[in-house]
Amino acid sequence: MDMTEIKRALDETFGEIKDAQTKTAAEIREELAKLAERVKGQDVNLIDLGQKLAGLSEQGRRDTKSETIGEVFVKSEQFKALRGNSNARSARITLEADQLKVVGPIVGDTGANQVPVAPDRKPGIIAPGMNKVWVRDSIPVGQTTSNLVEYVRESSAQQNPDYQTPEGALKGQSDFQFELVQAPVVTIAHWILASRQVLDDEAQLQSYLNMRMTYGLRRKEDNEILKGDGAAGHLTGITTICNRFAPTDPALNGMDNIRLAMAEVEGAYYTTTVLMLHPMDWAAMQLLKSTTGEYLGGNPFAPVPPRLWNLGIVETNSIPEGNFLCGDGSQAMIWDRQQVSVEVSREDADNFRRNMVTILVEERLTTSVYAPGAWQYGPLVAAGGAAAAKPAAAAPKK
Repeated sequence: MDMTEIKRALDETFGEIKDAQTKTAAEIREELAKLAERVKGQDVNLIDLGQKLAGLSEQGRRDTKSETIGEVFVKSEQFKALRGNSNARSARITLEADQLKVVGPIVGDTGANQVPVAPDRKPGIIAPGMNKVWVRDSIPVGQTTSNLVEYVRESSAQQNPDYQTPEGALKGQSDFQFELVQAPVVTIAHWILASRQVLDDEAQLQSYLNMRMTYGLRRKEDNEILKGDGAAGHLTGITTICNRFAPTDPALNGMDNIRLAMAEVEGAYYTTTVLMLHPMDWAAMQLLKSTTGEYLGGNPFAPVPPRLWNLGIVETNSIPEGNFLCGDGSQAMIWDRQQVSVEVSREDADNFRRNMVTILVEERLTTSVYAPGAWQYGPLVAAGGAAAAKPAAAAPKK
């Protein structure tokens, strides 16, 4: 017997009576007996009915307060009548279309207007923002096969060319002094533990971890190339040994002092090819406006390339805000002993027993600064001076 037949049997049995509570117990028993005769011999029970209803309930979706089939049944008038008659053995209900909307799946507690719907899992992992320009992109890179790089650097020079007057007199004497500099190769590395099962099941996750670990290594490398203190296991950073620029005129802004520092480099017979700034300092310079409100660095809707004094700007967080570095990029070198490598191993501690893997990312490198005088590093403005990018006072309008 299907639901249509069950509904027809109930309609014929109960007739036009709408409220079962108005019937006497005897009437209910009599009508239940008639219904039992109608369905006698049919393989129908409450579980069958529940399964059919579950198939009609659109996988439990509804837009009213959620109720399970059991909740609907125990609230029905038929069940209430059954409880009042100790001789009755069963009670059946028929759910109308509007009742089907409130039939929820048999699960744990679910709030009103909520259903346990499977999540819509989107593929892939959204990576956070990452740096796009690296310090090593501005400096020549070479290879070494040793754990120590030695090079000769000019430490001082006295050039005294002069006329020989009179003939036979002693000619001018110049003097050069050199120093042997040692640059030990250092290791920069970090590792992470991960579940072998997760990496086996999610190949993309391993690629993501490798990429993020490599990115972290590059960030550390940037800081060391610029600011390494030269201690054991550390690089010697460019800013720790190059010439220090010390602005003295409080009336000059950051762009003024950068130009003066470039002149210092050029005065030492080098060519300024690199200019590095913190992103906030470059933004302050881009926001400069004239006295009439126009941007000095171009139209924001059609911005010019990031350049200052005909130099491309290298924006890096490795330069402290309020400072800058400029110099001749050819007067420094990065030596790679081992480029960035990624290794995955189960042979670490108790990884084999725990089904874990260790992901290790490392590199080995060192740096050479051939001419400290080819670089200038310092603050953008003098102490107590103008803002880093504050323009000079404009001439009054006539």
